Amino acid sequence: MKKILVSYDGSEAAKKAIEMTKKFANVDDELTILTVIPAELVESSFTKMLLPTIDMASMAKSGSFKEKAMESLSGIAGGLESFVGKINLAVESGDPADEILLTAKKIETDVIIIGYKGYGKEGRFLLGSVTDKVVRSASSSVLVAR
Repeated sequence: MKKILVSYDGSEAAKKAIEMTKKFANVDDELTILTVIPAELVESSFTKMLLPTIDMASMAKSGSFKEKAMESLSGIAGGLESFVGKINLAVESGDPADEILLTAKKIETDVIIIGYKGYGKEGRFLLGSVTDKVVRSASSSVLVAR
């Protein structure tokens, strides 16, 4: 039995990671599907700069991002039920790479499956790359879906 962590953010790369999970997983495996809500979505100084008179925190009901994410993950999980024995859903908030790494350590995952986003070296410098950070820092194996 393998413990598999798949990172899902709704992107095309994440959808490829889900497809890779179907090929990689066995019916006796335990799968955790994780999505991370970036903390800066609501609290970013950039958002505050663009919309200084609007309190985004009061507009986003407590838990609303998490509830929507859980609904999305539930739909994804439904399509994976015949491929794995047990599916766990997790929604965290914070830095995506850090949360993926923390969750992987917490559940003692055997493999992390993550999609690849080709930002190029300029993009990695400016934006950082979740995939790059996970690959470099993970204590378990990482499967990058392209």
